[in-house]
Amino acid sequence: MHVHAASLVRDLDRIPSGLQTRVSLNTITNQPTSAERQATNEISMGAFVCCFRHDGSRSEGQRGCRHTGTDRPTNSRDSLTTEFAILSRFHVPVVHLCESLKPLEQEITAMQDSITQLKQSHGIADPPAARGDDMLMMNVGGSEWHVSRKHLTEGDGVEGSLLATLFSGKFDNRLMKDDKQRVFVDMDTGAFAAIHQAILAARAVQQATREGGRDGYSAGRLLADAHRRAFRGADDFWVRKLLSPVKKTPARDDTITCTWSVSTARVPKEARELAMALDEVLKAHDDKRRELERQLSAEKPRHAQLTVEIQGVEPFLAPLSGVDPIRVFLVCGQTIATTQSTIDEMSDDMALKRRNTASLWGSSVDDVAPDHVRRLIDHHRRKRHGASVAEASLPLQLANTRAQRAFDFDADMYGVKVDPPPAAPTGPRCLFVRLPSGASHKVIRTGLGAVPAAYQRVSYRWTEWRDGFGSGNKIDDGWYTDSVSSPHYGEWYREALQSMRVGETRRVIVPRGMYFTDQTAYVEIKMEDILG
Repeated sequence: MHVHAASLVRDLDRIPSGLQTRVSLNTITNQPTSAERQATNEISMGAFVCCFRHDGSRSEGQRGCRHTGTDRPTNSRDSLTTEFAILSRFHVPVVHLCESLKPLEQEITAMQDSITQLKQSHGIADPPAARGDDMLMMNVGGSEWHVSRKHLTEGDGVEGSLLATLFSGKFDNRLMKDDKQRVFVDMDTGAFAAIHQAILAARAVQQATREGGRDGYSAGRLLADAHRRAFRGADDFWVRKLLSPVKKTPARDDTITCTWSVSTARVPKEARELAMALDEVLKAHDDKRRELERQLSAEKPRHAQLTVEIQGVEPFLAPLSGVDPIRVFLVCGQTIATTQSTIDEMSDDMALKRRNTASLWGSSVDDVAPDHVRRLIDHHRRKRHGASVAEASLPLQLANTRAQRAFDFDADMYGVKVDPPPAAPTGPRCLFVRLPSGASHKVIRTGLGAVPAAYQRVSYRWTEWRDGFGSGNKIDDGWYTDSVSSPHYGEWYREALQSMRVGETRRVIVPRGMYFTDQTAYVEIKMEDILG
């Protein structure tokens, strides 16, 4: 039981059994009655001056106050036989009981003020003025788009995502705009195209489903496929960033639930009306406390959710102070655009950053492939968006070895270092492509079959050497079956099995420390079949 409620109950026990009381609910809940007003007049006429006023405030230094113990009668039990004495005795516990709700009310007010301040300080529109049927004129990484707002905010796999939050209308005041007043989104154009295509495909299939089609679909499939690839696909970084749910995990509810009541079992018949009145007061107080706790429990997640949303969309928004200019790179007539903050991720000695002047960034480049420049920009753009080293390096890795060699030359010209794969003793280094795990591979024979899903098992032939492919130091050679998500041999193993087609033969160089041995391993895998 609450300490203030317990005080009231103890006071009830001190009332003589023969007391005939006229105490009302208004009295217990600190609402002055005619009797109390008369008692107040008696106090002011000289009986004694109470240190508590009727509004609950306290005046210090008053003489003759029963609450401070001054002039207290020696036989306190005998004194609690008059209406005035009883009301006086209950006054302080009642004030404490009422004031016990104030901390909750103050915390709710503080939380609401904090939410309002968050919205004001981050330029959040409340309520959003945008409509779902708006057409957004967009500039995504230099490419022009006309997109329906509802396509970016509604539908399975989209609602609740960072993409939906960004274009919900709440942050429209801070969306970046180019010189044509198009909404500028600093991300890779190809990744946005893949996401937009998946959204439109999902809407088309869902419409067909409602009209009798048999296949269900959602944009969430794109995120599921990226998860199956362990987010190692070319666009998977942006897919995860934009389509992942933006939701704060609810905090555990530590509210203690209890019910207050005054037992009337041992209360004399004459005092039961008082006990019932006190019960009503305690129940009303408990109901109010529960209501305030529920209100506070609702405000806290609102604040936490808003904070998470702000943190998620912040890299896509214009700064609160100053400017973040949009830089345009014309490559063979194609426009590649990013922000100054992305350019700032480049080192000062990088040739790509030294183009950062109005004249150079506005000039055209005609002797470099647009895709190469787009990859170099996206590499640094991902770093600005908080990508890991492996995620930021994916744009620098091409699947085709000839294309990789040409890209490496252009990257070197602009001062972007591409880490080479480890040396292979059985052929030129450029034939091996380095993977995010750190292992390197090359395809010996192309497969024409399917690629296994993450939950499937496969059969394959495994050949392993220690001193190089085809050397005399062969460690293993046999047929095996395993899950493509098996954790047995590390990330490089799952990386290979989850990306191989049936019929493909691949050689993998596994650096020391990534396998069971402290030596470099040379593994050849032939994908035989998918077992289901």
